[in-house]
Amino acid sequence: QDLIPKGRRNRPGYKMTPRYITIHDTANPNIGADAKAHAAYLKKNPPASEASWHFTVDDKVIYQHLPLNENGWHAGDGANGTGNRQSIGIEICENRDGNRAQAEKNAAWLAAKLLREFNLGLDRVKQHYDWSGKNCPRVLRGRKGGWQGFLAAVEAHLKPAPKLPVIIKAVGIRFEGKEAGIVGYYSNEEGTLYPRAVIEKMGATVSGHGDYVNIVRAKAADPAQVQQLQSEVAALKAENASLKSKIDTARKALSC
Repeated sequence: QDLIPKGRRNRPGYKMTPRYITIHDTANPNIGADAKAHAAYLKKNPPASEASWHFTVDDKVIYQHLPLNENGWHAGDGANGTGNRQSIGIEICENRDGNRAQAEKNAAWLAAKLLREFNLGLDRVKQHYDWSGKNCPRVLRGRKGGWQGFLAAVEAHLKPAPKLPVIIKAVGIRFEGKEAGIVGYYSNEEGTLYPRAVIEKMGATVSGHGDYVNIVRAKAADPAQVQQLQSEVAALKAENASLKSKIDTARKALSC
């Protein structure tokens, strides 16, 4: 957040209840023309113009320039136009030393966040073009399927996140009473890691329901069955690692 100071001519200060999100491209492909540079441009004294908007997005960061309950001059539809007075303006950077695709992804994430925050539907995401007829956002409009792809990316962020597996219990594994050196997890997914059915199918027995599960090999086991059981265990170890990776990823996402 790097707000334009109050009283400046590019911070009009009219109270606003956001009803739309308006997407722009900066039309500035110069090296270094990232979000931070645009924040500095808007705070230049005296202002370079009356133009102002709420957010500038590049491939690494998002800068906010105006409070969301104040309007900006960005839609080109006049002092009382719906675009200027009822929409949050988002500019996507075009600097050629940046990653444009990532900047668009970040802008889609931001648009979805704002839609949720103000309880708005996807139909409230507009182009600058919709308000004034200007060819903006020019990069999205100039690419076949560009605008539709952007809206699809916004919509994807609005969908509920898939439910991740939850560990119900971790248990130690013993093989014929000896520590196997691995940990199994019971989860809320269908079945469990190291499922009893797989082990018993191979002629072994499973006992224990506490902190350890003990596996006892069948007497005079067929070598082929032993090899198959070993393959099953290896596959289950991989499944165990995959579950742990999913949980670690979820924890990281929740901590952001």
